[in-house]
Order: sequence, then C-alpha cells, then structure tokens
Amino acid sequence: MNTHSQTSSTYDLRIDILFTRLGAIYGQLWWNNYRNEELLLLAKQEWSEGLKRFDNQIFKDVLVVYREQKNYPPSLPQFVESCRAAQARRVPPPERMREERRPSSLETAKLHLAAMKQMLKN
Repeated sequence: MNTHSQTSSTYDLRIDILFTRLGAIYGQLWWNNYRNEELLLLAKQEWSEGLKRFDNQIFKDVLVVYREQKNYPPSLPQFVESCRAAQARRVPPPERMREERRPSSLETAKLHLAAMKQMLKN
C-alpha cells in the first residue's frame, strides 16, 4: 500500500476535493496554513471528523458562499457553522413539518372553496 492510500484512508476523501477547492479560491491564504504534509494530513483528518454529518450538496452550497462573499478562508468551526446554516435552510423545522401534515378542517376547506368560487364568478 502506498503512502497516499494509507493517509487518505484515515479521512473522508471528500476533504481532498474540499481542500483543493478552498486552495483554488484562496490560494496562498489557504495553503500557508499547511506548510508540510504532516500538518495537512492532521488538518484533513480533523476536518473530515468535523464535517462527516454533511452531504456533498451542503459542501457545494457553502463553497459558493465562500467563493462569492468571503475574503478570507474559513477555519473549521466557521465552515461547520456555515454548513449548519445551509442545512437549516434546506430542511424545514419540525414544527412546520407537523403543521403541514395536519389536515384542514372541513369548515375551513368549505370557506376557501366558497371564496374561490366567488372570485371566479366576478
């Protein structure tokens, strides 16, 4: 087994793509944080652990925000917070989900139908 496959098996390979994209966005501002292979591997392992609960689409959404709105590269806590925010926008809060499942009363439905019929007549 070569060194790359040994090291990459200790973290989520999506992190390679994430680091490459952040490097492309921020250049030396990003890469100067990881001056040697050991620091880079440790960072990738930590980021992998911190971000494992988020899917690829969340990563993509957050990268767009950083590319278009942020002048400096994120720390891991900043990136996690951005992922949480992106996920919160995507998933409706539990209260809204329950509310949407609750059927309307028959009286309410009749009132709305009557109002629509009246609008169509006019």
